[in-house]
Amino acid sequence: MQSILILGATSSIARACCEVFASRQCKLFLASRNVAELECLASDLRIRFNIEVDYAFFDITQLDSHEIFFKKLIDKMGVIDGLVMAVGLINKLNYQKVIATNFTGPISFFELFVKYLVIQKKGFIIGLSSVAGDRGRKPNYVYGASKAALTTYLQGLRNNLYPSKIQILTIKLGLIDTKMVFGGKYPLYLAANPKKTAIKIIQALDKGKESVYIPGIWRIVMLIIRFIPEKIFKRLSL
Repeated sequence: MQSILILGATSSIARACCEVFASRQCKLFLASRNVAELECLASDLRIRFNIEVDYAFFDITQLDSHEIFFKKLIDKMGVIDGLVMAVGLINKLNYQKVIATNFTGPISFFELFVKYLVIQKKGFIIGLSSVAGDRGRKPNYVYGASKAALTTYLQGLRNNLYPSKIQILTIKLGLIDTKMVFGGKYPLYLAANPKKTAIKIIQALDKGKESVYIPGIWRIVMLIIRFIPEKIFKRLSL
């Protein structure tokens, strides 16, 4: 039975991942800033899947708290086999918080967790990135930059850990029907369902994938967008 830590557990995609792992009888530890939602989610998972679920408050932007949180986590769980990093923020008015949430915070925690996995000589990390990191765009260039940095970090980490049995999976999310896209000028009929997205994420993990686009069509979309010349691209409302 695997023990899995899910950070940002109250997001739509993370909730769906929780259900997939719970259906496999995994032991879960959930963390986010919303303790009330964590309590409800944990209770629901325990009742429906008859598994062990613990939870705690955690703010990825509070770097000084990471080591303390991790030590308490290990004391509670004993062993952690995998991590799902599902934190994310789009906020055009606070670029510092966006960078701290999407990049600085996750890397701080990844570095702690990787040291643990190296000693354990097994395990996995799933990092939820975004297609927004494939090219800087007008509407969300700070968010895109933070996700581009996260993607590059995960790629480097994967290369660094190649000799080990540790799997680093990068998920480049396209348009997903979540709170993050609500109210935006997006073609929501193209948005993927969080539950189907979670299934694809876990399937990619099972297959030993390194980096996948979800939905898959975004691999082609972003390939086209990356090849548009800068002089033309900056005139487009993409």
